[in-house]
This record gives sequence, structure tokens and C-alpha cells, in this order.
Amino acid sequence: MHMALGILLEAEHLLQTLALALSIFNLVAFLWLACTVWLNGDRQSMIARVGVVGLSLAALCFFIHALLIASPLVQGPVPVGLNFLWHLIWLPGLGAPYIWFAIGLHYASLINEDWRRRRPLLLVCSGLLGCAVLLLLILNQPTITFMGTIHLLAYNIVPGDTRVGVFSPLVLLPVLFLVYLTFCAIGPWFTPGRVGRLLRFLWRAFTGRKGNNSLRQGLVDAFWDDQTKVELLEEPVLSWHLARPGLLFAAILMAGVTTSLGILGVWSMINWLKQGQPAPKLPPPALLDLIPLNLMLLDLFAIGAVAVITLLIGYSVVRHGILIERPLARRGFFEQWRGIVIVATAIAVLIATIEYFTHSSLLGLLLITCVATGTYALFTWSSYTAHDRYIGLLGPFLSSTNLRHWLNTDLQKTEQNMEDLFFHLCQDVLEVQCARLIVMAGPVRRSFNYRWPISAEQQDELHRRDERSSAAALSSRAMPGTHEYATLAEAPGVNAHRMQMTLAGRTIICWVLPIYDELGLVAKFYLGPRQDGAGFTDEDMELAHACGQRILDTLRDHEAMLAVAGLLRRRIIDVKLLGAQQRRVLHDEILPQMHLALLRLETLRPFVSQKQALAKNTQPAPVLDEAIGIISDAHRRLATMMRTTVPSAPHRLERDGMMRAIQTMIEQDFQQAFDEVEWQVSEETAVRIDEAVPPAIAELIFAAVQEALRNAARHARGSDVHRRLRLTLKASFDPHLEVIVIDDGVGISASSSTSGTGGGLLTHSALLAIAGGSLTMKSAPNEGVTVRIMLPCEALR
Repeated sequence: MHMALGILLEAEHLLQTLALALSIFNLVAFLWLACTVWLNGDRQSMIARVGVVGLSLAALCFFIHALLIASPLVQGPVPVGLNFLWHLIWLPGLGAPYIWFAIGLHYASLINEDWRRRRPLLLVCSGLLGCAVLLLLILNQPTITFMGTIHLLAYNIVPGDTRVGVFSPLVLLPVLFLVYLTFCAIGPWFTPGRVGRLLRFLWRAFTGRKGNNSLRQGLVDAFWDDQTKVELLEEPVLSWHLARPGLLFAAILMAGVTTSLGILGVWSMINWLKQGQPAPKLPPPALLDLIPLNLMLLDLFAIGAVAVITLLIGYSVVRHGILIERPLARRGFFEQWRGIVIVATAIAVLIATIEYFTHSSLLGLLLITCVATGTYALFTWSSYTAHDRYIGLLGPFLSSTNLRHWLNTDLQKTEQNMEDLFFHLCQDVLEVQCARLIVMAGPVRRSFNYRWPISAEQQDELHRRDERSSAAALSSRAMPGTHEYATLAEAPGVNAHRMQMTLAGRTIICWVLPIYDELGLVAKFYLGPRQDGAGFTDEDMELAHACGQRILDTLRDHEAMLAVAGLLRRRIIDVKLLGAQQRRVLHDEILPQMHLALLRLETLRPFVSQKQALAKNTQPAPVLDEAIGIISDAHRRLATMMRTTVPSAPHRLERDGMMRAIQTMIEQDFQQAFDEVEWQVSEETAVRIDEAVPPAIAELIFAAVQEALRNAARHARGSDVHRRLRLTLKASFDPHLEVIVIDDGVGISASSSTSGTGGGLLTHSALLAIAGGSLTMKSAPNEGVTVRIMLPCEALR
């Protein structure tokens, strides 16, 4: 063992073990990414399929690479399997860079129109270049063997029957291969225009003439020629925009690797051309058991750079959704990616160490690793798929309540919807055989049953047993181990306890889950056994408690709607009472005053006609002044009543439509309230609004407009009753409904002494909010009041 450790620490063995570990790491990472993209991506998308193929080819390349560098080198005939692996690695070695190039062009063309036009030509050019390299490899198979390549790169040994020249396959093949790799790596990134702008900026920065821009901003402006506002981008363009910095760094690393290999290749070619066709003796066989040190260093440098590129590609896939082509739980998958990086590192080091010490079959170990990686990716996908399904089941509880639905005050319909929600919870989410929810607080006290087999008498007995079990649970928690039901009272949830009940002639365990809020105990949730016979977990109990609480909250929303509806009815009654009171004042006070004024004026008729003399104590001036005063007071009170009188709920809404009813109301009921009325609603818009607005929403809008008109008629003139008042009403429906009432009165601040509490508009604002709309009011001194009523198109469906 000590001797083996000593040998391991030798340079060649240490570098071979590190190279093998890095190769296995790249294999595991690329394979997991390929499985993740295929399982979680949009399989109908061509780019997702291409991405899976590219990642799989990269994994295959490092699978073969690991087998090649771990194989012992011998003189003499090379094993057939080794040459087969050497020839097989050509396919992923040429295919993976081309797919990287195609993916880059695809995403670049989504942002830039120029790339969309250039993409077909670039794909054809890179494809022809790759095919040329593959054709040269096929035509020179006898020369480009595994051992021959090692001898050529490590010792500059050219086969004896091979001619060395500028256009010989030994020189032309590596040049074309490095050009192909470099072109595929940086083709979508470094165009001639970008490189020119980048060099000009660097030259200006070097000479001190870069201007006011920072170095970072200057580089961005020089490099990116498709500047777009991020807030205007949509998927998948946004994902590509966010992932570009990391992928650019990966492309630069690829270019750096190929440039380094190119420099070393040029140096080797110069040596070949100088030597012509030498035939030096081969190194001793003992030195050929491993790949030579210089070649191993070169290989280690290349696969180390690819490992960094793998991390960058993986980050772009799991964090930004590149190749996935659909929304992804990126935080969870990013944690899984970090986990797979750590696990892949550990597995790579472990397998490389085991292979060296035990000389086990590396092929078997790699196959087991691939199966385990695919299984882990499948497990990750299934866990998140189950999570998505679970979230889908909770959708009715997590989604916002349809506010417009609660405009109805039908308790039976509300309870039916809540019962459907309760059935969904018990049947699909918790999967129980039977359940019961008893509401114990609020004006709506009832129970919801799901296959609950117990009668009313049995339920009373069950309730009494529940009280005893609850007391036993409390005492057992207070003094553990002192009660005979202590083990039965321990619950896996929030204050839940168990009790026995009879179902279909057999005794079962029923869970009782009390639901509390700030009012105390508000409900009890009885849960029977699960369909699969499994027990309840803490998560199940917490979920049942939360969903039960949501059902109760929805019932309370309905109760709040009942309260608001009662407030609206009270407001309508107040309006009717106000109208009745004004009619009483008109009949009992103003009309008698007018009659008295007429009588007083009648006494002046003889004086005017001079047919008979008046009484000695009668003077015409006081009588005339009294009559004028009575008539003036009656006129003032009539004007005030006319401005404050509001008709009751319109009966013409269903007959004429909302907009026509509003126009008729302004023309008839508020005819004397405003000096000028401007109706800025086209006939086409009015027809569209009347067709789209439901009757319940139309009544809400009509009442709100009526309240705004009443406030304007009553308060807009302030203390100056002779102030000229103009009213403007606008309406639009594109795509949301908007009604605006504008007056040019004194405004709210200036008329605060004559204004009411504002409760009317507040009530209508609350009702419109329940319907999904809004009512806003804007005012300034001496600039009038603007009341804006808005309902989105979704609230009208």
C-alpha cells in the first residue's frame, strides 16, 4: 500500500488520476444536464431537442475519453477496442462544437435581425468545415491511429511512409480542426464588427481618450450590438439576455483552449517540417505504460477548462432556463445543480482512486455511474413534477377569490361553492375516506360533509367522546405517561388528537383537528382514514388546517359582503326617506307659505284698482315686503331641495341600458342643477358598454355616477349659489371600462364647510372594489372634482 501511494504521487500517475477524475466529472455533469433538459424542457421545441443531443454528445465524448486515458499503452499491435474508441470519439468531438454553435445562433437571432439573416449561411459554412475535418480523418485512418497520434504529439515521431509537407494531412488536419473549434466557439459572439469596435475602444482607453463612459459601459457598448431594454424582453429572449455574460465567458475559455492548442500545434509542425521523416527509436516500453507527461499536461489543461465551461453551461440551464424553453422552479433546480456538482466531484475522485488501486473495470464503473446519474435526474424530475401536481391541487385554495362572484348575497350558492372546495380538499388533496367540517363561529353555522356516515344522534355521541378525547389529550400533554390514552392523544399536527369511531361496522381512528383564530375555536375538522391506509403527517395536518382556514375566510368574505349589502340597502332607504321628507316639506311648509303670500297679495288688489279705500291701519308697503319675503324664502328652499333630491334606484336600467339611463338621469333629474352639461360619449362606445356590462355591475356604476352627480349638484357651488357650474361626463371601453365625472366647481377643500362626510362615495368605492374595480377622486381648490370609475375587462366577464 505504501509503495502504491508512492507511485501515485509520481507526476505521471498523479496527472493521469486527476485527468481521469476531471473527465468523469464532465461526464456526470453533461449527462445530468442532458437528462434534465429532456425531462423538464419543452419536448416540442426544436432547440430543446438539439440541446439534449449536444449535451449527450459531450457526455459520450468524455465517456470515451476516460476509457482512453485509463487504458495502458503497449508497444506492438494496438487492441481493436482501443482503436474503435479512438475512431468513435471523432463523432462527439466534432458534433458537440457544431451544436454549441447552432444553439448560440438560435438565441442570437431572437434578439438581432441581422443574425437571423446570417444564420443559414453560417450553419452551412461550419457544417462544411466540420465535414471536411471528418473526411480527412476517415481518409487517413491508417495514419491517424491512437498510438500514432500519441507518438506524433509527444515525441514528434512521424510514421515512416507518411510525407510531411505544408499540405500534408498531418499538417492540414490539425489546422482545420482548430479553426473549426475556434469558429464554433466564438462564431455567435465575435463578429468582425464587434471585434473592430472592441479594439477601437481598447485603443482609446489605452491612449486616454475613452471619454466619459466607464470601462464596463464602454466594453458593453462596444461588444453588444443589440442593446434592448430588459423590461421589454419576454421569454426565451429574456433568459438568453441574462445568461449571455456566463456563456460569453465560456466561449472565451473555449477560444483560449483552442488558441493554446494551436500555438503548441504550430510549434510541433515546425519541428516536423525541420525533421522531415526521422525515424528515432521508440522510448523503452516501460515509459509507454502511461500517456507521456507533456501530453498529459496538455490534456489536463484542456479538460480542466471544459470543466469550468460545464459549470457555466449548467448555471445557464438551471438558473436562466436556457434550452428548457418553459418556466422552471429555478431555485430548486439550482440547488440540485450545486448538489450534482458536489456529488460528481466526489464520484469522480472515488472512481479514479478505485480504478488505480484495484485496477477494476473502468467501463463497468462508468456504466454504473451513468445509470446512477440518469436515475438521479429522473428522481429530481419526478420530485418536482409531484410538487407541481401538488401545487395544482392546491390551486383553488392558493388562487385569489373571484371578487365579483361575492356580489351575490345568495347564501345557498356560496355554501355550495364552499362544499365543492371542501370535496376537492378531501378527495384530491388529502385523499381521505370521509371527513366533516363543523363551523362553530359567525352567523353562518353549519357543517360540510364528505361521505360522512354518522347520523345526528351518533354525531352528538361522537361530539361528547371528542370532548373527552380532547381533555385526555390535554392532560396527557400536561403529564406525559400518566393517562391511559396518552399514546392515542399524541398528534402529528397542530393541536390534533385522535378518537375512535365506527365506519361500516368496523372501528376506525378519526383525527379531530380544531381550527383557531383570534376569536378562539371557530371550527372542527374531523378526518377519517386515508384511502391508501397510510397515516397523516405533520404536512397533511398543517395543510388541512390551512385549507380549512381558507374555507372559513371565504365564508367570512361572504359575511362581509352581506354587511356591505346591508349598508347599501340602508343607503337606498335613506335616499327614499330623504325624498319622502322633501315631499312633506313641500306639501306642509312651502305650499302653505306660497298660499299665504297669495292671500297677502290679494289684500292689495283693492288698493291697486282704487275701487275702495283701505283700512286706516293698513299700509301697502309692509304687506308687499312680507309677501316678497315669503316668496323668496320659498324659492330658496325649492332650489335647495331640487339640488339635493336624488331619485331612487333606476327602473330604466334594464330597459334602456346603463349609458342611456345615465344620460336620461342627467337630462331629467339634474336638469336644473348644472348650467352646462358636456356628454363626451359616442353612440358606438355607449352601445359597446351596454352590451358588455352585466346588470349587477351596471347598477353599481349607475349608483356611483348618481352619487357623484348629487355631490356635484349639492356642493360644487360652495357658498355662492349663483356660481356657474359645468359638468363633463366621459366614458371609454378600450379595453377596460372607464367612466369619468368632472365638474368645474370650488373643489373639496374650498367647499369643506358645506360638504358631507363622504360616506356615499366611500360605500360605492367599497362595492366597486368587491367587483374588482376602483373609484378614485381627485380635487384641488377652485379646480373642481374629478371622479374616476374603472373596471378591468376581467371583472366584466
